[in-house]
Amino acid sequence: IISADEVFISDGSKCDIGRLQIMFGTGATVAAQDPSYPVYVDTSVMIGNTGEHNGSQFDGVTYMECKAENNFFPDLSKCERTDLIFFCSPNNPTGHAATREQLTELVAFAKKNGSIIVYDAAYALYISNPDCPKSIFEIPGAEEVAIETCSFSKYAGFTGVRLGWTVVPKAMKFADGTPVWNDWNRVMSTCFNGSAHLM
Repeated sequence: IISADEVFISDGSKCDIGRLQIMFGTGATVAAQDPSYPVYVDTSVMIGNTGEHNGSQFDGVTYMECKAENNFFPDLSKCERTDLIFFCSPNNPTGHAATREQLTELVAFAKKNGSIIVYDAAYALYISNPDCPKSIFEIPGAEEVAIETCSFSKYAGFTGVRLGWTVVPKAMKFADGTPVWNDWNRVMSTCFNGSAHLM
């Protein structure tokens, strides 16, 4: 169960993904679904966590191939270990919603590798299949390895108005045992002045 102080109101998922990059800083290794929403790779480039563009992709990013041939879910056995895994379900642009089994596999992969999943649930509103979780926190153990971000842009047509939230569980720790929540709270207290909208 998520507690109220683990939910940070913000100006949307996209902005929080940029702030998460600030929190994790330069030197973090990154994986992202391929294809995926550009903000995951683009903010990784901006913070300095990739190599040069090689003509088709950026060096230094683990692109997790998601296409019809693999049911739009990456073969995790072929993926390198990274510090961060950006994952969106339903995926933008494919529209594929990961199943409970797939997300359980993703959480186990992150736990095994000491990775943090940045889970973008912006399109969860459109999930109607009960076998496809609307939140990664429906998966046991996800609170130890996942941050979830979401937005009212789809839920309430707030695309230009900018209102969302990010969940950072206190159970999630860095390798040295300090809570990720502490750093995120510092980032949000320093780099964000609050939403202009009444909740």
